[in-house]
Amino acid sequence: MQPINSTEQENNPVTRQELMLVIAVCIFGGLFRCLFLSETAIEHFDEGVYASNLWFSPEQGAEYPGRYYYAPPLFPFLIEWSMIFLGSGAWATFLPSLLLGMATIPLIWWVARNWFGPAAGLVAAILASCSDLHLIYSRAALTDVGLGFFLLLSVYLIWKSYLSLDWKWPVLAGVTVGAGWAIKYNGWLPLAVGLSGMVPWLLIHRRQFSSKTGFFLRWVVVACVACLVWSPVLIGLQKWGGYSVVASNHSRYVVGFSGWLNSFSRQVQNHELLEGTPGYMGIGLVCLVFCLLLHMIKAQKQIAIKVRPRTERSTWNTILIGLFAALPLFVASLFGISPMLGILGIEGILLQLFFAGNRTGQKQSKNDNPDPASLKRSLAAWLLAAWFCGLFLATPLYYPYPRLTIPWTISAWLGTAACVGWIEQRDTKSLFHFLSDNNKERYSFIPEISVGIVLILILCFMPWSMAAWKPRNGLAMVSQQVLSDMQAEPVSSPSEYILYTYAEPGLFFNLKAQGHQLTAPVADFQFLESLPPQVPVYLITGPHAARDPDFQKKFDQVRDRFELVKTYEYSPSLLVRLNQAHLNGKDETEPVLLYRAK
Repeated sequence: MQPINSTEQENNPVTRQELMLVIAVCIFGGLFRCLFLSETAIEHFDEGVYASNLWFSPEQGAEYPGRYYYAPPLFPFLIEWSMIFLGSGAWATFLPSLLLGMATIPLIWWVARNWFGPAAGLVAAILASCSDLHLIYSRAALTDVGLGFFLLLSVYLIWKSYLSLDWKWPVLAGVTVGAGWAIKYNGWLPLAVGLSGMVPWLLIHRRQFSSKTGFFLRWVVVACVACLVWSPVLIGLQKWGGYSVVASNHSRYVVGFSGWLNSFSRQVQNHELLEGTPGYMGIGLVCLVFCLLLHMIKAQKQIAIKVRPRTERSTWNTILIGLFAALPLFVASLFGISPMLGILGIEGILLQLFFAGNRTGQKQSKNDNPDPASLKRSLAAWLLAAWFCGLFLATPLYYPYPRLTIPWTISAWLGTAACVGWIEQRDTKSLFHFLSDNNKERYSFIPEISVGIVLILILCFMPWSMAAWKPRNGLAMVSQQVLSDMQAEPVSSPSEYILYTYAEPGLFFNLKAQGHQLTAPVADFQFLESLPPQVPVYLITGPHAARDPDFQKKFDQVRDRFELVKTYEYSPSLLVRLNQAHLNGKDETEPVLLYRAK
């Protein structure tokens, strides 16, 4: 293989306007993720598992029992050290997700900019900053935002690995793939994207490369380094029976092709329930970028044919440009943001794959060899096509947990950015260079953009809705009530009673975080055989136990050994309710039961 050199990046340096806009987008995205964390606490089942390392001694395994079923050790390790330095509050438990979520915004800007141009980078950053789905999971102690970050970084580094003879890129790509793999068990996805995107690219451009084995060799290096980085996780699984035990557990959540359509429909519904004001704000800003690009192309054409813009511009032209630019917002308001991003993503990928041309917008003939910049964009488009299409088909094969769609959503952001980039490529200049040039036309977009802004404001006049900022501390409040009631019991101090939790890691975490040390999770009722004298023993069950047939069967056998003390009403957040097989109403509550062992 030979290196693919290009001076396109040097021809499009980051301008001051672009840098300031990207910084502003990153700041707003960070604020959306960090504000009002005081009403957020560990609640989701998996959150309780990941955040509980600190409550177990090395003799107890230094992790929640069965943690290996749910995720590799890296993410719980990050939360553990965050709690060591910051305590057990919301900032500590959510800090890894917050940082990875905020870091995704500048990363996707850089990736989209290098792949499809400056305007594409800005659009990708806006979509990442304002995504309701990404916002709510950036404020949760779950692995999916971290997986999305490393998936994005890994695919970008694999792209760099194919373009350069420097072997540092395959090694770095392998390290990032391994890191993502150590956060979530499907962290190997960049390897699949890197291979399935490279093969059609090589087939189409086979005449430009005398040898193709070098590209496959680089992929093999990435895969080997990734496996090496991930190997401690695999070795650690051997004491539990190896990775086959994990795979067998995960197979329970596979719905297969027979359940694909139902799962897909439910995921569309999930996204619709999560979409709110930030998402529509993001789409509105993307519409304004569309409007600026359309104005730039019109202005440049008028300059090229030496027509005075003031005499050529008509009211109808202005209105049509504003309406066309606002079309994505109309579609999003009718069908939802995610379907609209899917449409734009498909359009952007197809345009970049089959209708890309040089900077003047002239399509190359079949006999012409593509320039290095076109080869780089083509490789990026094929990688993105493999990513987008592969996850679009694969994600609904699993139970419709909304967090599973984060990797696909990132590809939809990049696909939309590719569509914007294709429009920008129709001109000889990038959008920011056009706006920074000292010419009379750079600020003549006011009429067009005014129409777009008016339409956007009309559609955005809706009640403020932001799922990420809604309270998510229901289990923490129940834990406080339990401990308060325990203090009213006739014992000399609040620590002289034992609390066991069954199938509720979130409750376990909150009870521990609020100071009760004699709390432990159980998976059976063997503790009844060795009840300590003079010390009250309690059992707490919740929604997960109520839906677990195995628990009901075991509990029926020892029901006479327990006395129901109190029932607490717990209101699950939207994040938790979306995981359920059947969505409950907004105001429905679920019981948390406190039993005393006899």
